[in-house]
Amino acid sequence: METQSQNPYFNKAAIRNADMFFGHTNLLRRFYETLSNRQSISLIGPRQIGKSSLLRYACLPEIQARFSFDLSRHIFVPLDLREYLYKTTDDFFHNVSQEIILQSRRLLSFTLRSWSSGDDEFSDILDQIEEHEFFPVLLLDSFDTITLNEHFGPEFLSFLRAHATTGKVSYVTASIAPLKEVCHRGIMSSPFFNIFYTYTLDALSYEEAVELISVPAQRAGMPFTDAEIEWVLKYAGLHPFFIQRVCYVLFDVKKQLDGSEFKLLDVRNMAYKDLLPHFADTWERLSQEQQMLLQDEAQQKNNQQRLLPELSESAFFRQFVRKTCQAGLFQMTAVELEDALKKMNDHKSLGETNLRLMKTVSQRLGKDVLPKPVERGKVIREILNEALERLQGHGVRTDSNLEWRLYNILYYRYFRYHFKHGQIETRLEFSSSRNYFRERKKAIEALLNILIEMEMSFDSE
Repeated sequence: METQSQNPYFNKAAIRNADMFFGHTNLLRRFYETLSNRQSISLIGPRQIGKSSLLRYACLPEIQARFSFDLSRHIFVPLDLREYLYKTTDDFFHNVSQEIILQSRRLLSFTLRSWSSGDDEFSDILDQIEEHEFFPVLLLDSFDTITLNEHFGPEFLSFLRAHATTGKVSYVTASIAPLKEVCHRGIMSSPFFNIFYTYTLDALSYEEAVELISVPAQRAGMPFTDAEIEWVLKYAGLHPFFIQRVCYVLFDVKKQLDGSEFKLLDVRNMAYKDLLPHFADTWERLSQEQQMLLQDEAQQKNNQQRLLPELSESAFFRQFVRKTCQAGLFQMTAVELEDALKKMNDHKSLGETNLRLMKTVSQRLGKDVLPKPVERGKVIREILNEALERLQGHGVRTDSNLEWRLYNILYYRYFRYHFKHGQIETRLEFSSSRNYFRERKKAIEALLNILIEMEMSFDSE
């Protein structure tokens, strides 16, 4: 049937069909638990990660029924504030009041004072809802447009806070960052920001991503194969919007070809082109620190410790970052190693070399933020020292012991004394400078092989 082959991955904006919302079950459970206790929530996450979709989804009674909390007396009031960057507090209170009335019309009727307006109207409505033993929850999408608008000062936030602390209303704000980080100077110290439980909306889990890829196509009568599901996971990663767009292109191609063979390479190029403007917009909105972190992750092959997985788990997004930053995949070379060895005594400079991209370095740092170059430099030096120790020969180390020659060259040149080439030639009794430089090259290559073995150990775990 024609209806069976309609593309289910059509949404570019917030999802309106509950059947297309997948994952975040644990977050929703905490979400409803917090609201059942009449508390407020700050929901944060990058653009297009699904904040608006979650707010719409959370309003639905059939979704609320899946959880064990009694929210039957809660009135969920969704509000999109994206157009509020230049509006006033009167605009806000009037529109909020009208939306509360609209969402409550099946439950109760209001008697509004003819002279009430703005904050009085809002307070009056909350009082009447309380009298009828209902409880309003304002779902304030894009609330950062309010906190960045200088028309909304500390008095406005104090007014909102007072109604929340007296138990008349809960707020759920959605923003791209914690509210204190996306507000104008005049309200930075407002106690309003302290009333929220903060929850982060980020990447889907692997299982949730597989559901989003496979279930809609199955329902539409054109299921994806296991190979196609893995292909989508590879290129879209765990970001719900990226998944939707890649699935949209793949489903559309399969529908048009009606069972004929096609090349995934062609689909890959089409999907990447579709996502390109979204990648560019996302990149421009990232902080410099986040951009640096993503560049490092994009250059690391098979990195298992991605700090921004909603972006860097996507092979498409990593490809975009490498092109944008004009950077290639990291492959450790003798030239890069020698460059690092020359900077052994300068932790900051050492931490800025390409050796910072080693998986061994990322593993040992084990941080969820971008480390400072000095921190990375200290770890790189520690790793280089360990690698040098594996070059030790048998017996006692002496200058004349040939089994220790490669170790001694690196030890005297880079690790301890920083002797000049001529001094090392003399000390280790080389017959010529040519022989010395040949052995020095072998020493660096031997150290490189040890580092590569250390890196490979992560792939086998």
